[in-house]
Amino acid sequence: MILLTGASGYIGSAIYASLKRQSISVVTAGRSDCDRFLDLSQDGISPELFSNVTVVIHCAGIAHNKGGSSAYRVVNVEACQAFASAAVAAGVNQFIFLSSLNVVPASTVDPGASADVLPKPESLYAESKWRAEISLSKLIGPSPCELIILRPALVYDIALAANLAMLQKWQSRLPVSLPATGRRSLVARPDLVELIVSLACGTRKKPARSGQPLAVTDGQCYSALRIGEALANKTPMKLPAPLWRIVLGCLAGLPFQRTQALAASLGGSYWCGETAQPYNNAVWSLERLLGVPVTESVA
Repeated sequence: MILLTGASGYIGSAIYASLKRQSISVVTAGRSDCDRFLDLSQDGISPELFSNVTVVIHCAGIAHNKGGSSAYRVVNVEACQAFASAAVAAGVNQFIFLSSLNVVPASTVDPGASADVLPKPESLYAESKWRAEISLSKLIGPSPCELIILRPALVYDIALAANLAMLQKWQSRLPVSLPATGRRSLVARPDLVELIVSLACGTRKKPARSGQPLAVTDGQCYSALRIGEALANKTPMKLPAPLWRIVLGCLAGLPFQRTQALAASLGGSYWCGETAQPYNNAVWSLERLLGVPVTESVA
């Protein structure tokens, strides 16, 4: 049986729906509206949580730009470590951990490099995932439990969330396109979910060694311009680059965390390449999933 945390979240809810559609035995763990109680902000995890569980899919945690330093440390690192320790002690066979491609610097050649050889990320969220990866590798690595660390890029679907949802709302209201700046990877939620479910059910080839991280992308690179045009489903008027630099600077200066994060995301360069596995031949791209043509040349 599979134990799923974070089943109410953007990715976890899609995993749960996929498992139920395929009649795969799954129980959810969380603070409310779940099969079994789990509060990652509190000490102590009941051994009964893992009764009859062979596989854990751990999606729960504080998402990007939704916590401070202390919250990220307590929930995304310390609680994750305690949860994994309890799973190993209970004899769980496989632990699938949802990390983030943000732990990988843009200049890194191998996006599947172990976290302990990568520099500490600058953002608090990415740092918490980086620290969690290191802790889990040390904790689960020597045990009989198999550890699978997935590093998905920014996730998209027909129903969008977080920064992509904000960008879509922005593009629907403004007659101008986003700048041809920034460079990042994305991955479709259906592709990511299919990977996770197939790994949990043993129908997909697993990493060569336990704990080897997998960077999960759709194998393409996206600029802010390409993302914006796909979300708007049109080709709006383009603003001169100098004017966009002023706009982004103004956004970054506003006293709102989400606005600052959005401005940084638009102009930032993240890891982007075609060597990510196992979705270098993904079913979806952003344009295909949203049903729009590609108007920008793909780098």
